[in-house]
Amino acid sequence: MGEWITFGDAQTGQLDKANDRYRAATGVIERCEARDREAVQKARGKVLGVF
Repeated sequence: MGEWITFGDAQTGQLDKANDRYRAATGVIERCEARDREAVQKARGKVLGVF
């Protein structure tokens, strides 16, 4: 029984690592997309001074 518990703990640890990587990656993507949206909005205001 102890071996199964050890195995389950190890697998849970690996899953936690994967989830942390996923959260980190999606956080980076969200920040990049926000930065890009802001850049597009700023650039649109400068087209011919009209738009």
